[in-house]
Amino acid sequence: MINHNHTFIPSNKNGYEICADCGTYHSVTSLHPDEIYINNEYWGVPGRSGFPDQIENMTSIDECGISKVDRVLQFVPDGEMALEIGCAPGIMLKKLIERGYNAMGIEPSQKYIAPILKIAPQALVVCGYFPQIFLDKENLYFDCIIGLDVFEHVEDGKGFIEMIHQLLKPNGTAILMSPIIYETNLIESKHFVAEEHCWLYTKTFLEPYLKKIFKEVKFTRWILGHEIIVLTK
Repeated sequence: MINHNHTFIPSNKNGYEICADCGTYHSVTSLHPDEIYINNEYWGVPGRSGFPDQIENMTSIDECGISKVDRVLQFVPDGEMALEIGCAPGIMLKKLIERGYNAMGIEPSQKYIAPILKIAPQALVVCGYFPQIFLDKENLYFDCIIGLDVFEHVEDGKGFIEMIHQLLKPNGTAILMSPIIYETNLIESKHFVAEEHCWLYTKTFLEPYLKKIFKEVKFTRWILGHEIIVLTK
């Protein structure tokens, strides 16, 4: 993936191989997305959070003194059209609409669309996967694209980034939140599950690639393990 020939070797993290050159982890046991997002209650199985918990996750004040949604909104520009990739539970869509955006969301699980629309009734929510859902659509462009805790779950990271770039208007902003490895060692966390976290990228790997595509690239943080990448076309 991404203009780099990984040299993978076995890692000490169960279910992952690691690139000997850049330190990026890649899952060797990932499931098909349907198994995670459609066939299973991916917020409801033991050890996971339910819909109310996800609302709390977006809106509660963390140890940094700011909620996840408000931290991300610090980087949202003024504009007309916004897209959220993986838009459950709907809080971000609601906030974007309050900011004056026409907001569109993508959600892979049909069962969550109705609850999302209860929170953000003015949003357009489409069931499907990104970027596949946009492959046959033309003349649809966004001032802002947001994907929170999504990028690491996508096997085709190159296609994901290229479609974001394609859909952004000139000077548009993309905001991604993902676990990014800044140092040599991976942040150990029970939340990094090889069956669903396809990639655990390093900043060393991502930054040069992104700077070839986007005019501006900024790495920042909400809390440890929830890094933010702000991209300007």
